[in-house]
Amino acid sequence: MPYFTITDFAAGLDLRRSTLTAPPGTLRVLRNCHITPGGEIEKRFAFVKFATADTTSKGLVEVNGNLYVFAPGGPGVVEPAGPWSVGQLLLQTPIINRIIDYDLFDNKVFSVVETDVAGTVERFYDGATVPDANGYYVRTYKTKVFSVAGSVLYFSAVGDPSDWTGTGSGAIDLSLEDSDMTDCVALEVYYDKLAIFSKTACQLWTIDPDPLKTQYNQTLRQAGTVAPPSVLSYASGDVLYVAPDGIRSLRARNASLAASVSDVGSPLDPAMQELFRTLGETFMSKAISVLQPVTGRFWVILPDRIYVLSAFPGPKITAWSEYVPTDADGNPFTITAACTHRQHIIVRDDANNIYAYGGASDIGVVYDTCEAEVVFPFLGGDKIATQKTYHGIDAAAVGQWDVYAAYNPEDDDAEDFVGKIVGPTFMQGRQAMEGRSTHISLRLRSTQAAPLSLSNLVVHYDFAEAS
Repeated sequence: MPYFTITDFAAGLDLRRSTLTAPPGTLRVLRNCHITPGGEIEKRFAFVKFATADTTSKGLVEVNGNLYVFAPGGPGVVEPAGPWSVGQLLLQTPIINRIIDYDLFDNKVFSVVETDVAGTVERFYDGATVPDANGYYVRTYKTKVFSVAGSVLYFSAVGDPSDWTGTGSGAIDLSLEDSDMTDCVALEVYYDKLAIFSKTACQLWTIDPDPLKTQYNQTLRQAGTVAPPSVLSYASGDVLYVAPDGIRSLRARNASLAASVSDVGSPLDPAMQELFRTLGETFMSKAISVLQPVTGRFWVILPDRIYVLSAFPGPKITAWSEYVPTDADGNPFTITAACTHRQHIIVRDDANNIYAYGGASDIGVVYDTCEAEVVFPFLGGDKIATQKTYHGIDAAAVGQWDVYAAYNPEDDDAEDFVGKIVGPTFMQGRQAMEGRSTHISLRLRSTQAAPLSLSNLVVHYDFAEAS
């Protein structure tokens, strides 16, 4: 009896081709799972609530190994009671409406804050107001704090982010080098340069403490971002960001480190572009990028979903997957802020609950009952135009999975329940199934609150002419 095997999941979620022509090993849905360095599918950990923030506070930040939220009433600090408690960084304002951006300088926080519902913006360093500072989006680089607003790059005095008029401070009109730099929204370090993003382009500058020695390098058109918090350095110098057409990366194109734009996020382009069309720039502008400690996975956090990049160059794995953030009762929540703390990713929701991915503990991890879902494209084996009678499947798996099969490429939603697999099936005997078609799409789902994995699948069939 012939069979075909699906053994390589290294491509992960890939929506660029139709479900009928997508290559074997790519996935149409990879939800609440990710790809391991070995190329296997693995269930995500739980989001475990461990604190509730004050309703007057906003945001999240880790400073000196401690976790804080921003709160009004400063300057001052309310220290956390322990390693998994949340303190407060008190800002010199009676109201915090929104944290626009922040960065650390000398282990103290420089923040840009909307201080009322009318949109008034103030800047703070170590909780105290910095009256002469300008700009909305900030980055610490080469002994200064840099910020951008409109077409202007501002920078503080050398070694003192509370001084924006002293030695070394100043401003540069970026639009004098390129007219696409009139709405700058983000800053990030790119190798030995400062990358400045507008909504439509990116400029690279060589920065010197002496403003007279600062030099313009190049402009990359169609390399802008709509989500300032999504711009983040990754791996060996790349900068990933959310653009109007998807998730993109600045990448060195030669030994001179001249930058080009790569399409590391192209497998998600259909999903990202659909989100942009249906929910608009307001929704997409809230994307937050975080680098997961220990595993090195790159998270792009949207309010109601998380896209996760599992990239491992050695085994040539570059795989996207999707998490849906849910609480202990399985209810989805909306993320408003994120940071890392004690080798965990921490997120805050719109109800002021604070969660630790994997659990608020330095030892061990926690799983929950979120549904892990894996959907394969329609596959036809070696003879895709030949009718087949499908008899069963084998799997190298960990945990219990419910298996479904779809046989009609013209009706993607129609599927039959095949049965359950528990662990590897090779010694148990294959899971029987009945179906006839040229193609089959397998779907596996599980709500088991335990480790789950899937290493390969074997589909057994006969050619219909011989049956």
